[in-house]
Amino acid sequence: MKSILKWWLIFCLILLGMCTYVYFNIHKELYEADVTRLSFLIISIFTCTSIWIGMKTYKVGIQQDYDQRSDVGWFISESCLALGMVGTVTGFLIMLGTAFANVDVTNSTTLQQALSDMATGMSTALWTTLVGLVCSLIIKVQLVNLEVALNE
Repeated sequence: MKSILKWWLIFCLILLGMCTYVYFNIHKELYEADVTRLSFLIISIFTCTSIWIGMKTYKVGIQQDYDQRSDVGWFISESCLALGMVGTVTGFLIMLGTAFANVDVTNSTTLQQALSDMATGMSTALWTTLVGLVCSLIIKVQLVNLEVALNE
């Protein structure tokens, strides 16, 4: 029973974080900054995985069904982390691949456009990394809670 309550606390904190995220319009900033939209894929995977872990924790804590496995959850956690790193590399490719394509050093307008393109790529890289790391970490916390319940 303690494990389901711990999971519920974690899940409520996630919901509070998401409400804060929407309240301060961070989702709009993320949408504008991440041109690959990988961050939203990671968040979707994270949400589905958190609910899946909650169902497994419920089966262990309430139904006393100890035949639950968490291997897939660990894989998904590492996949969120890997997707964040893919977004990082993609952001750097966007930053370096498009920024200097048509730069005329004598024209300040093209230099400003190059800096703008670099900022877009860098923001994609940083946002996907942040979202991937945070989602992976929170999934791992939930999985540790599940495994502690399985070992009790």
